[in-house]
Amino acid sequence: MFKRDLNDREKMILREVIAEYILTATPIASRTLSKRLKGRFSPATIRNVMADLEELGLLDHPHTSAGRIPTELGYRLFVDDLMSHARLSVREKELLDREITRVRSVDIVNVLEQTAHLLSDISNLLCVVMSPRFQEAILHRIDLIGIGGEKVLAVITIQSGLVRSLLLEVEAKITRKELEWVTAYLNERLSGLTLEEIRKSIAQRMKGSTIDSTPVLRTMVNQADRVFSFSERDDYVMDGMRALASQPEFYSVDELRKVLTLLEDKKLFLHLFARNEGGVEVKIGTENALGPLSSLSIVSAPYRFGNLCGAVGLIGPTRMNYSKAVSIVEYTAKKIDSLGEE
Repeated sequence: MFKRDLNDREKMILREVIAEYILTATPIASRTLSKRLKGRFSPATIRNVMADLEELGLLDHPHTSAGRIPTELGYRLFVDDLMSHARLSVREKELLDREITRVRSVDIVNVLEQTAHLLSDISNLLCVVMSPRFQEAILHRIDLIGIGGEKVLAVITIQSGLVRSLLLEVEAKITRKELEWVTAYLNERLSGLTLEEIRKSIAQRMKGSTIDSTPVLRTMVNQADRVFSFSERDDYVMDGMRALASQPEFYSVDELRKVLTLLEDKKLFLHLFARNEGGVEVKIGTENALGPLSSLSIVSAPYRFGNLCGAVGLIGPTRMNYSKAVSIVEYTAKKIDSLGEE
């Protein structure tokens, strides 16, 4: 990748330039770096090393400044060879543990939304959580709960333990006896099938039953696409647009608008996370292979929950805190994995 291996001094200088640039978003001068290193190297020595790193393509020298900034190649070397993982605080781990553990007891969509919000707050980056492919999920059981009037709460549990709940309006009075019968009937006919199979065949499977004279059952059949989709929203949840907009790289309204328009493209996210099959992956700038994303970096990792797969990712400028981002994404993915193994 490079003309030669870096010596210890060059590695230290590159690491410190990147650390300082992440904090300040301004080109780093040799005198500033000398102070950061508490005089360990003189400004002249640092200046010479920085010139060598620039020649290797690891640093760049903006025309309007005497300082240097990291290049994509510099960030890549840093991430691959020089970076140590940041340690999440006890508080951060507690927040993540508490939120993610809720996935077994409450609506999965709500958990994903709250997790995305929490990750964005902790990282100060845009967070995307890709939902599992719920069409492959296998139904464990259905519970129908009358909550007064003509309303029924449908609680759908799939074999991995994830729960989805939604409110249904039934155009008739609901009796407890009817709810008990419909619950038992649906579980008998549908448990063990995938959600996709249920959506496509529920009307056929209910033939011979008293659908027309049983309002609750008729509602479940008529609204099967909604009831058994496990998500009424897109295949991902996203949080942290404000965090992204607060980064100096996007102070320009035109630049921010371009990025935000891009991030609204559902197909883009499916593409970004499609190839990530194992471990944390870091894509820096132009490594994303899509021109409009050249100003962004993406840190992502897949997660598994039983037989379901999804992904979690953080998106920000190439000047992101990679150490913290990698630690956050890795911890979150492993936590979800561990719940699926219980």
